[in-house]
Amino acid sequence: MSSEFLVRVPLERVAVLIGPKGSTKKRIEELTDTNLVIDSQSGDVIILVEEEELEDPISLWKSRDMVKAIGRGFSPQKAYQINNPGFGFDLLQLRDFVGTSHNALREVKSRLIGKNGRTRHIIEQTASCYISVFGNTVGIIAEQRSIQIIRQGIISLINGSKQSTIYKYLEEKMRELKGDKDKLWVTGEKEEDLVDITDLDELERLIFEEEEQENQD
Repeated sequence: MSSEFLVRVPLERVAVLIGPKGSTKKRIEELTDTNLVIDSQSGDVIILVEEEELEDPISLWKSRDMVKAIGRGFSPQKAYQINNPGFGFDLLQLRDFVGTSHNALREVKSRLIGKNGRTRHIIEQTASCYISVFGNTVGIIAEQRSIQIIRQGIISLINGSKQSTIYKYLEEKMRELKGDKDKLWVTGEKEEDLVDITDLDELERLIFEEEEQENQD
């Protein structure tokens, strides 16, 4: 018996999903034992699997989420992390919180990203996650046990909470979750768009600077 999912990917992300010479598509198929049928004209992606050949039933969902993640702005390398045990993907629709006003959407995206990507970077570093603000959505890749915490922090930021307040909230909740009072997560990805925060003193300095900037504004 076979099962399938239909996922629609923005046309501008289809080439990323396919990858050079089909490499990204092939990698997702290898990781999840699924087959992707991609319509480059419509952006429709059909994910197929033969259930009797599937070693892990969750792989079908993992394949779907990797396709969605790439469609919502994540690099393939980050999307592959969804296949790791205990990891997952979540997606927030900004229109659900701020409506359809272009000005409101632009303002809230600016708050989530921050100057030169600063806000997004600090959230990623503090909460051991990847964040993508793409179109009118916010995507999250993280451990399943922390996704709800990160989601709530982002929603609070959307609703007007100060960045520094969100950083402190995430720091506290992640410490509670991990039972680790000394270390913050440091990504293994060597990518230029990630800051290199390795200790609490550095994080607290960044939070202080953010508070100072907010007070000046």
